[in-house]
Amino acid sequence: MQWWDRCRWALPLIIVTPMLVLASLLGTHAIIFPEGAALAMGIWVLGQQGWTASRWRVVALPPLFAAAGVLLVEAQLPRAVAEIGSLTIGLLVLAAFDSRLAPALSAAMLPIVFSIDEWSYPVAVLVICLVLAALWRLVRHPATRRPDDALPRRYPSGVAAVTWVVVVGWILIGGQLLALPAAVLAPPLFVSVLEWLGRGQLSVGDGMRRWGLLVGAAVFGSVAARSIPIGPVAGVVAVCATLALMRLLAMPHPPALAIALIPLILDAADSGAYVAAIATGAAALYAGAFAVALATPGTLRSSLVGSGP
Repeated sequence: MQWWDRCRWALPLIIVTPMLVLASLLGTHAIIFPEGAALAMGIWVLGQQGWTASRWRVVALPPLFAAAGVLLVEAQLPRAVAEIGSLTIGLLVLAAFDSRLAPALSAAMLPIVFSIDEWSYPVAVLVICLVLAALWRLVRHPATRRPDDALPRRYPSGVAAVTWVVVVGWILIGGQLLALPAAVLAPPLFVSVLEWLGRGQLSVGDGMRRWGLLVGAAVFGSVAARSIPIGPVAGVVAVCATLALMRLLAMPHPPALAIALIPLILDAADSGAYVAAIATGAAALYAGAFAVALATPGTLRSSLVGSGP
């Protein structure tokens, strides 16, 4: 079955391709949910624990978070307040639902960061999550447990707290104090850091490889969006190139697929600016997470920092 294991890596295209084709036909970017590709990879390709523990949570949480994000945009709160509020409530809701489904956070924060106020966005998120659930048994990874085998485990409180401190600090410094481009706060970067901290084995080498993957995904996404005039083709090329880079680096990291798709919702003419923003944001968040983890006392530090690959 090695051939199927290799082909499995193409499964995110089942989500990405129709999503991008429909967005092109309808002439709207609001129905592009970049984390849909990440969810497909985490659930179908990797059988990622926490994401695959509960099918109903996959169907319910991302759409609810997406709707909450649009509501916060419509409330016209100061952007930093809305971003911090959505992060805080999102982490609390994940804990309340005993879930590690980190992409739900991105579903809530994406409309705030990139000013998406169309209700077609949460509808699209719901449809994508329903497709993920409908095909669950057909294409699920062999390591995936049945949804009712065990309850999902929430992120440890220390992991959630460190994530909150690091992300809020970057929102205030990068987004407010330095007034950097919105892409430095791309929500998949927050998911990436939360997942990294959640592994409990932080290391400089691992962080650098993840940073390199995210920057590579930004390069592929921005160059494809700028050089390929057909949006669906650009997105598929960017996703395929990012998947190839994951295999090359031996670093399967779903948020990178979302980073590769974000240029399609930005209409950014300067691909270099997007790459620089992702490189800066990822570096600040990863360095901040490592520094805060090292500064935490006793057992909390030992639960976060290790010598993992």
